Amino acid sequence: MWQNRYGGIAATQQRFEELKNHYKKQRDEFRNDPRSSLELEAWRNQDNDIAYNLLNGTQKSFVPPGLVGKASFPECVPWSKCDTFFSEYAAHNPREFILSETRLSYIIGNLASYDGRQYPLSPNDKRPEGQGFCHTLVIPKNRVYNVVDPNATADNCDLLKEMHEHFTNFWKTDQGKEKILARAKRAIDDQDKKLRNAPAPPSTSQSTGPVYDEATRDNVFAHFDKLKDPFKKLEAKDFVFAFHVFPDNSIGHLHMHVFPHQEVFREVSTKVYDWKTVPLDAILDVESA
Repeated sequence: MWQNRYGGIAATQQRFEELKNHYKKQRDEFRNDPRSSLELEAWRNQDNDIAYNLLNGTQKSFVPPGLVGKASFPECVPWSKCDTFFSEYAAHNPREFILSETRLSYIIGNLASYDGRQYPLSPNDKRPEGQGFCHTLVIPKNRVYNVVDPNATADNCDLLKEMHEHFTNFWKTDQGKEKILARAKRAIDDQDKKLRNAPAPPSTSQSTGPVYDEATRDNVFAHFDKLKDPFKKLEAKDFVFAFHVFPDNSIGHLHMHVFPHQEVFREVSTKVYDWKTVPLDAILDVESA
């Protein structure tokens, strides 16, 4: 049921209904594809010997071939061919990346900064920044490919509801708020370090595009400081809980996007993916019909 709590993602009931139809169409096309059940079973069994022509199609939602056989962090497990960046998350990432866990899911921070000013050279149609202040993700521990995967919506969508409840309970704690803020600040710091260590452009460059100069840098950090206290006062109802539906997903492992819907928390974040961002409520509506 539509409620006025999705901000620009689904500002009207008409848009909410369009997103419901979008999800249903994509779900049915995926599940009716004869390749889906075969590839899903193989992927869940970590089979590296088959070609995942559907699951790892044009979006390339598995880890890049250049990472196969390598670990991204010391003392972590190397990647295999059918891994995604969220598969067996605890084995491939430092423990500190996990903000919270339950029996079924993890809460993790977005590795990218939420502030688009830190990505001055990225094209407008492929923005790397998050969709809102302190963009956070909830992922299942087990291999569930996407919200179109039957395992995502099995048993009356119990997994999706658990992921939502996990974040809601985590958010009620002071520790949860502080952990989310600290992870977002680290993403800002990491991207700032990359930019400051990047080679300077040639002196003959005539680029008139956005730059990451000292003034912009100061504004990025001031923006975080300005919003961190209002952010901590938000309630769970002030967040968007949503999914990017296959084949418009970037990573082939179910992940719920969580970010504040109010414009003040989205003013420096990307909106180019709003068209494919389907609220959890829309999915639950479809699945309960």
